[in-house]
Amino acid sequence: MWERNITAVQIQKETGINAATISRIINGKHNNLGLDMIDKLCGVLDCKIQDLLSYERLNK
Repeated sequence: MWERNITAVQIQKETGINAATISRIINGKHNNLGLDMIDKLCGVLDCKIQDLLSYERLNK
């Protein structure tokens, strides 16, 4: 987002994702993103899924 000089407001307008949800994603407090939302974010940010996500093993 910052590398591409895109604001949260632009992301909201282009994806239709709620502003509060975008804020939680930016602040790392939203951890249940659906594939449709990931697709929208990748589209507006012109990036690959691996640019947005990282895998962390759960402690079980």
